[in-house]
Amino acid sequence: MQVYVEGFGSHKGDIAVGAEAGGRIVGAAWVRIMQDYGHIDDDTPSFAISLYKEYRGMGLGTAMMRDLLGRLKSAGYKQASLAVQKENYAVRLYKKVGFETVSENGQEYIMLCKF
Repeated sequence: MQVYVEGFGSHKGDIAVGAEAGGRIVGAAWVRIMQDYGHIDDDTPSFAISLYKEYRGMGLGTAMMRDLLGRLKSAGYKQASLAVQKENYAVRLYKKVGFETVSENGQEYIMLCKF
């Protein structure tokens, strides 16, 4: 997990958004250019997202993803990537906001969203 958070905000491509409900942070989505499973190239930020289970299905994940994609596009990025386990419920969310599978292995999809 350190690759996702260590020194966050000090590297090119570090952008994050959060979701709040009832006065508390219930989720976050962030991107960073890094050598993770979703790495495409050194100009493509990789996505990560987390949302408390009880807040899923309310549109918060979709809103965070769309906000972050808009910020990336405004910052001049051409695309974003991610890796996701094939059985992860979030695959539908990623497809809904514009990600497409560009490769896969036995357990994961590598997905890309072009702007």
